[in-house]
Amino acid sequence: MRKLLILAALLMCGSVYMFADPTEFTFIGWNDGNWQNGYPYFITETSGNDAIIDAMCDDYVHGGMPGDQWDANITDLGSNNIQLTRFNNIVGDNALYPLMLYDEAGWLLLETQDFSNSNWMEMNSAVWTIFDPSAPCDSTCREWLTAAQNEAKIGFPGVDFNKVYIVTPVNQHDPDPNSMQEFLYIGEDPAGKGQGQSTPEPGTLVLMGTGAFALFGRKFLN
Repeated sequence: MRKLLILAALLMCGSVYMFADPTEFTFIGWNDGNWQNGYPYFITETSGNDAIIDAMCDDYVHGGMPGDQWDANITDLGSNNIQLTRFNNIVGDNALYPLMLYDEAGWLLLETQDFSNSNWMEMNSAVWTIFDPSAPCDSTCREWLTAAQNEAKIGFPGVDFNKVYIVTPVNQHDPDPNSMQEFLYIGEDPAGKGQGQSTPEPGTLVLMGTGAFALFGRKFLN
């Protein structure tokens, strides 16, 4: 019985450590030195190999200046777990609404691979508008926004959201407009710290631990 208690405790304690430690990033600057130009913004992992990451800003309200450093959580969009993201509490028709908005933004980011950089400013504007309807959005931006919404209606067929990572300041809901913004980028998690698709959520692990304890305890008692 003691072994069963230890097993259940380990499974439940594992839930506390499932989220990786934050990563420190440095903000390098903007495309052509002008934040309004949108994608790409340039960031790098402070303690990494100095590789510069091309990032898209999804947060029109918050800021950041070249040279700023901040701690951020990295989320793999393909995990469908947006617990640590900035816009995870947007109210919608159902619980999947915030995830759908992130999927729309991720789809637009992935589309930059197939369109020239002359389209990127409007595509980033569409991403800003997804999360902040008051953000400036001209007719071309609206076309991109509609395209993303239409993809959402059909479930984003063939889209690999595991290629999209979200970089969110640890104080994810900080109202200070001068605090660092949230970014999306394409590629590999620079520090191996993202939440992978196969990683169970903490609540899932708690249930696993409780279930295992109940199952084996019942067998032992019988």
